[in-house]
Amino acid sequence: MPIDTPTPTPTAEAASLRYATGVFAPWLEKNAVLQDAVSPIAHPMNQGVDGHSGKISGANSESLFLRVLSKDQERWVRFENAVEMAKNAGNAGLSPRLIAADEAAKAFLFECLGEEWRPAVVLDLRTETLRETILTATKMLHDLPALGRNTSVIKQISELRRHMETGTRHVVTGATIKVTPPEDYARMSAMIDRIKLGFAAAANDSAPCHVENSLSNFMLGPMGAVKIVDFDRVANCDPLSDVGALCNEYCRTDDDVAQAVEIYSGHPHAATVVRVKLHMILAAFKWGMWGKVSHFSSSRPAIEYYKYGENQFMRCAYHIANWDVEKLIKEM
Repeated sequence: MPIDTPTPTPTAEAASLRYATGVFAPWLEKNAVLQDAVSPIAHPMNQGVDGHSGKISGANSESLFLRVLSKDQERWVRFENAVEMAKNAGNAGLSPRLIAADEAAKAFLFECLGEEWRPAVVLDLRTETLRETILTATKMLHDLPALGRNTSVIKQISELRRHMETGTRHVVTGATIKVTPPEDYARMSAMIDRIKLGFAAAANDSAPCHVENSLSNFMLGPMGAVKIVDFDRVANCDPLSDVGALCNEYCRTDDDVAQAVEIYSGHPHAATVVRVKLHMILAAFKWGMWGKVSHFSSSRPAIEYYKYGENQFMRCAYHIANWDVEKLIKEM
């Protein structure tokens, strides 16, 4: 006698993807198949954690890429700006083309990159050609039309600090949970305040920025092609903040940072290198807080937000220990 096996209850992520396929039905084949695409990873890379995704395949059409924002990251996302940047970048050939978007479902439908595409990793940027391609793509992104939202790294840090220091709300229970700070948090925080004053006294450029700019948001394809993905946090911001975040991903020496500035801007101006270094400190502190806050507020314990946050704080402390930050502020 056969044993009846109960049908597994779909996860919230799977249910939201399935719902989004109904929303986007006019763009899909009737018998299209939905498959898992990118698994969210916080550590060692920050990849796919803002949403869950699926590949939609049809017998008579090109595959499409479906992405739905995760509940525990919605608070950091401005949907209309993500749509705006995705359209602009897609039209410029910098990213996969956006097919449709639905704010109620928090969902995006993109053209799907083929199997030959993959996320960039640190080893890729040991290749000069790829460094130049990725930094040039970043500069081209900054040259797109301005977005409808302005921000700054300092503003982002202030918001995350509130969650770090007064508690953060769990996305499921609604309870306010105390966030455990890392060792040396007070010293790092004081140094961030000094950098904040330095930026307040200096002129700051503004351009449409990715804001996250981790290596996994650069997809590498055939013949050295690069596409930028995941525009969830985009806003007008200091473009050197994107350069600083990217330098944190692969730069090992001051010469690496200077070379990145030269590729991006055309010349390794000392003042620009200084600003990028300060942005590297700010970015590490910001993402350290984000990792900690996400750990305590998320309903997805399998994602190693905590470890990611700890490593970012370690990077921040390393920069502060190895650079004369007060001197950098004066030179800005």
